[in-house]
Amino acid sequence: METRFRLVATAGTTSQNRVKKPRMGGWRLEADRTQGTPYAQALLLGRAERLLYLAGPSPQTRAEPIALRFGTRSVPVWSLEMPKGLHASTVLVEVAPGLLALCDLSARFERGDLARIELHLEGLDGTASLAPAEAGTVLLTTLRGWAQEALEGAEDSAAVR
Repeated sequence: METRFRLVATAGTTSQNRVKKPRMGGWRLEADRTQGTPYAQALLLGRAERLLYLAGPSPQTRAEPIALRFGTRSVPVWSLEMPKGLHASTVLVEVAPGLLALCDLSARFERGDLARIELHLEGLDGTASLAPAEAGTVLLTTLRGWAQEALEGAEDSAAVR
């Protein structure tokens, strides 16, 4: 199954205090209604919501000495450390100073209802007013869950032998 969607992020709110620090922004996924069936889109968007990384650098991220081009814009690339036992790779890009977004995700699964998942960022629109999303690092939790499932599956296979 395949679909296209847009990540629509809302600008971070600012407090009424003297120090005007931006707070976390919100986000939602909007499907391209011209692709696929509504059922497939709902299923894919539900899964894609657990793959968001729209936050600052974390201990699992590392700046890489390369950049990617989106139109006329060049953005720094960051890597994300994968949990052991997971067959996946990711690329993050710095869409604003100190704000990383998932650019590419590719994962393969030995068990379960998914054999493979791929997610690709096709463009950067309106990133000037972006703020970190409230659940901006949910991808990290998802990756840990996938790795745990892979380890449990390997243990089950070893126990059967």
